Amino acid sequence: MKTYEWRWFTAGRMPQVKFENGDDIANLAQLDRKHWLAISMPTTGVRFDLRMLQLMDTDGDGRIRTPEVLAAVEFLKSRDVNLDELFNTSEEDEKRLADVLARQSDLAKVEPGEEDKKAMSEWEAKGKAPEVAFLGEGTAAAESALAAVESVIDAFFTPPEDMPLVTEDPDKTLPLRDHLNPKHLEAILDFAEKCVKPVLGDVAALDRLGWKKVKSAFAPYRVWSASKPVMNAGVKGELENEERVLRYKLHLLEFLENYVNMKRLYSEDDLAVFQTGTLRIDAKEMNLCFHVESEAAHSALAEKSNCCVIYLKLSRPSEGATRLICAVVTAGAVAQLYVGRNGVFYDRDGKDWEAVVTKVVENQVSLLEAFWAPWRKLGEGIAAGVKKFLGDKQAAAQKSVEAGTQSAQAGGAAMASSVAAVGIGVGMMGTAVAAVAAAVKGMGAVQIVLAIAAIILVVSLPSVILTWFKLRRRDIGAILNASGWAVNRPMRFSMKRARAFTKCACNPLFWRWVAAIVVVAVLCIGGYAAYRCRCCGEESACEAVPVEACEPEQAEACEAAPAEAPAAEAAPAPAEAN
Repeated sequence: MKTYEWRWFTAGRMPQVKFENGDDIANLAQLDRKHWLAISMPTTGVRFDLRMLQLMDTDGDGRIRTPEVLAAVEFLKSRDVNLDELFNTSEEDEKRLADVLARQSDLAKVEPGEEDKKAMSEWEAKGKAPEVAFLGEGTAAAESALAAVESVIDAFFTPPEDMPLVTEDPDKTLPLRDHLNPKHLEAILDFAEKCVKPVLGDVAALDRLGWKKVKSAFAPYRVWSASKPVMNAGVKGELENEERVLRYKLHLLEFLENYVNMKRLYSEDDLAVFQTGTLRIDAKEMNLCFHVESEAAHSALAEKSNCCVIYLKLSRPSEGATRLICAVVTAGAVAQLYVGRNGVFYDRDGKDWEAVVTKVVENQVSLLEAFWAPWRKLGEGIAAGVKKFLGDKQAAAQKSVEAGTQSAQAGGAAMASSVAAVGIGVGMMGTAVAAVAAAVKGMGAVQIVLAIAAIILVVSLPSVILTWFKLRRRDIGAILNASGWAVNRPMRFSMKRARAFTKCACNPLFWRWVAAIVVVAVLCIGGYAAYRCRCCGEESACEAVPVEACEPEQAEACEAAPAEAPAAEAAPAPAEAN
């Protein structure tokens, strides 16, 4: 078989396959699996046609895998669908789909055939057998009570994988009345009354073997319930196939561009299926938002993304609805994003949700933030040190005041000590300022500017360099993995795309402030330079500034001027003597 020639585009610093025509989709099975961006995804927590995902999920496990994607393509080919039509969907397909759905709804009203009636009659007769309906008419309600708690009780009795064969610990038992999680209390009490009591009797706790007996008692009923015949199965199956064809024609290309490649994520005009909406908070607008089931489990994996991730609880009081999301901050600064801060989230249906930050996974998001980070930490450290110093002195003074009989004298001494300590601090600051002034005194204007620039670079440059490397390692794929996706390759993004994911409010006065700072800096440097070099003018001014403070050429002029001055003054001396 001839190898298909794929075409590629680059996004996220990696090549991704293009879908430009029907042949690209028809030959998808030939694409090396290592080039697929995703190889598995959940059917929940995404913004997509959920019915189509149900049709693609042929094994019903709630996940879409690579073989199921290829099966969808093969299904269209088996129905002689021109795959080029996937690139030019029409309103006619929408109308045909609506017609099929209407016919499916009407199918329930259609009288079943004789064979269907006979099959249903036989099925209902089997349901009355003692081993199936062992609780009589209450069997269905009891099975529902069992299903309501089955997953949590299974998890309770599941042993850890590293559990030894022989253990000294007693076997676990589940109390059925006391010490229960309030979240599951009512469901377990209902289960104990309807399921455990008829099978095991009125027991106060359930052990592992008892749990297996209860589930085994309902096994025949569950097998019978799952075998219920479908009325008008032939017509229903044909309608489902028509629905499948139309949904695949309308949405399969979009699915492939969110699974095989990530064109929709890196496009400025589209949103990926896992982007659930837009968050507005802290003068930012973030659209890289993901659905979250468990904050603790998700954040543990999201930390590996090198991204700044904030978790939020959403609520709509008018509907009584709540949900969890996370948002990836990719630009601006994160200093003002803290637990408890409020924002507003707009989902892709246009509904607004109250949003409250519940957790922050901190990482720097820009080079500008990295530049100022050491200075901010230095300022915070100095402020914390001063606060601790004064707090300790105040605490000592308070303790001395409360000491007893000599409280006044001790308090005065402590206060004097505090004042002296503050004086020492001020004196140390004055000494430091004097040392800086002495160091600057012997430098020229250009040297001062270069020295300041050197200090800034020494402090900030390492932070900027390290942050630059870390920003290049940011990986959206780690966030998706935390959301249940199996992402096959890293999903990086550029600085430009980062500013598109997180849009920050621009400051309309920014350039005015920059211009003002530049003007002030130029005036200060010019004034200082004029002050330092005033010995270059009149000879009388040379005495005001030490020679060593001048430039070399100016220093020579200053050294020559004082030597000539006494000779000029000595000439008239004899005349005065006469």
